[in-house]
Amino acid sequence: MICGAGPVSSPTSLERAIQANFLFKFAPFVEWPPDAFPAADRKFIICLVGEDPFGSLLEDVVRDQRMMGRPVVIRKVGGEGGPAGCHILFAGSSTETNYAPFTATEGQPVLTVADKAAGPGGAMIEFVRQNGRVRFQINDGAARAHGLRISSKLLGLAIMVDRK
Repeated sequence: MICGAGPVSSPTSLERAIQANFLFKFAPFVEWPPDAFPAADRKFIICLVGEDPFGSLLEDVVRDQRMMGRPVVIRKVGGEGGPAGCHILFAGSSTETNYAPFTATEGQPVLTVADKAAGPGGAMIEFVRQNGRVRFQINDGAARAHGLRISSKLLGLAIMVDRK
């Protein structure tokens, strides 16, 4: 987890590249309930809502990759469609009034992720900067409430774990 130091409110392109890689690499350490994949040929979907801080970085990370034997796709969501069908939802910043992207995932097995300094609060995993490095904290209680089980290996790498 090497990262150049940058202003807390403005992540560097290296930090964004690291976040994009983390976003993809979190998945093998999360167990989704069987109903998260109702069809055998269902894709693994990483969704973005709000401003997309990654540009082409996330697409480059997942190109030709598979997760749990399924092709990985990136989908931008918003409006009426919402996060239906998403397995991971990354919420970027937004200027929308009453922006609360995670309320649409209530009761659904969707891993929510955000950048604590530049995104909405309430994500299960939040990126933080610590000593010039990209790190993350995990709300394991929220993940379990949505039917997700996060591996102890990933929990062990977090700088903070909320189990409530």
